[in-house]
Amino acid sequence: YDSLNWGAAPIKDFLRLYDSVFVPYPFAREKYGHAQFVEGGGMEHQTMTFVWGFDYSLMAHELAHHWFGDYVTCASWKDIWLNEGFATFCEGLCLQRYRNQFWDPWKKEAIKEVIAQPGGSVLCADSTNASRIFDYRLSYQKGAMLLHMLRWTLGDNAFFAGVKNYLKQPTLAMHYARTADFKKQMELAGGKNLDYFFNQWYSGQGYPSYKVDWLQQGGVVTFTVAQQCSHPSVDYFEMPLPINMVGRQKDTLLRLENTARLQVFTVTAGFSVTDIQFDPDAWLVCGTNTI
Repeated sequence: YDSLNWGAAPIKDFLRLYDSVFVPYPFAREKYGHAQFVEGGGMEHQTMTFVWGFDYSLMAHELAHHWFGDYVTCASWKDIWLNEGFATFCEGLCLQRYRNQFWDPWKKEAIKEVIAQPGGSVLCADSTNASRIFDYRLSYQKGAMLLHMLRWTLGDNAFFAGVKNYLKQPTLAMHYARTADFKKQMELAGGKNLDYFFNQWYSGQGYPSYKVDWLQQGGVVTFTVAQQCSHPSVDYFEMPLPINMVGRQKDTLLRLENTARLQVFTVTAGFSVTDIQFDPDAWLVCGTNTI
């Protein structure tokens, strides 16, 4: 797993993608350029990004900052994830569109990074600590996966509509935003209150691990879902669970709305189920799961 092996970074394609799913490049009357420097990493100076090299993920990340960081800037270091989480999320977005063979490994690597420790929130509570502000696991990777899970929770149409509306707000564009501003636009686009989601994944710490028992009797499959949380700040994680029922010649992907620590679901299968796959497309940040 090495972004240097993902091939040349197609900057024009990245621009087209971000133009289409967000808003047009905010500085189109100027330019987008690069200056190479000797330090590691990169820094997205507006319209002229400084980079140490031209690998795929770095180029996708720094360009994304021109929407999330330069066009709309976090109002506080506590909300740094609005810059870094979004830019990291956009790395995955570019892989999904242009290097799809690396999309699943990218997601799994991000999840592995987040669950490496049992605690830690996306909310940067200590904004006096530069190491915590730019914590790669929390501000970057967990911030990106918060967005990834929100995309799964709301669906693509509502998610990207909400992000566009966030960027289009006259009080935010070329100005400053807090997490509450972003949350409000996502609630309006999705038509639902997201207090629970942000309490879990933004201010809360940790992640769930799932145990799924299943039994088929006739055409009905019963699922018993239990979860354990890695940190006491969250009692349970309310999330839609992707579960794939697999048969000999057919499979069906389910979306089970898990709203309790222990919950039972019944589903009509219509075929003989031989196997169950939990979260086959890596939508969820979760630990060790058993079926």
